[in-house]
Amino acid sequence: MVGASWKCRARRRELSRRSPSEPSLGPARSQNYDGGPLTCELCLRESPRFTSHHLVPRSRGGRYSPRARLCPTCHRQLHAMFSESTLAKELNSVQALRSNPEFSGYLKWARRQKGPTNFRVRRAKNRR
Repeated sequence: MVGASWKCRARRRELSRRSPSEPSLGPARSQNYDGGPLTCELCLRESPRFTSHHLVPRSRGGRYSPRARLCPTCHRQLHAMFSESTLAKELNSVQALRSNPEFSGYLKWARRQKGPTNFRVRRAKNRR
């Protein structure tokens, strides 16, 4: 009967995960609070999806730090170009990211692209 108690515990865990009493998160927002469309905080382009970027990486103590709403392509490019220690020490705000000379070249190029496309992400030479 040891196996039966294990199955009961597993079933209870499964049921608790999909409890109907939990509040629904509701539909994803598609507009800003001022009524305008949502845009990436770095490239300022509209996107159908966004990711949440911890301005101080969680591995460097930034679990509860402020976050930025980024399109997936900018988020991938950001982590491909910079190490977590650089992001934590030097590039821990949206303004610092925009003013960084290495990343500003990518942002200029990304802003010129038409439509919500995914770009190929290239790693920086010093990160290979």
